[in-house]
Amino acid sequence: MTFFDILFILLFWMGYDIVNRIAADIAHSANSVEFNNRVGFLFVGVGIPVAHLFAIYEYFWPNVVARRNALFNYMFLILLIVLFVCGFFISARVQAYVARAGYLHCPQADRQLSFSTGLVYTKDDAICSQLIEEKRKPRRY
Repeated sequence: MTFFDILFILLFWMGYDIVNRIAADIAHSANSVEFNNRVGFLFVGVGIPVAHLFAIYEYFWPNVVARRNALFNYMFLILLIVLFVCGFFISARVQAYVARAGYLHCPQADRQLSFSTGLVYTKDDAICSQLIEEKRKPRRY
């Protein structure tokens, strides 16, 4: 296993852990739930170890791969497309799960990041107003 395989497996585990924490916050009726709107893309990294499994298969059975080279290239391309679609799908499902649990989106309290947005969902409008006021306060460093 290479460093990148381990890194992407850890990213997959991190995505799984984040989704579990969101579910635990909802189960314990937390006042607010915060998560990244691109949380599903942490699961995309599982494609790299799978690609390395294809490479190992090619190493041990090169004659099979040579005969079916176009098929393996097509399967790898499909795998990449499916993983990215799953990233969007998982992110949308997490947002729908939180909204279905009765939480309200508080867009003024969201954190704008370079690649994504840190979404904030709250139980009611009073908590949302409180989070907005906390965000407006100047920070001391």
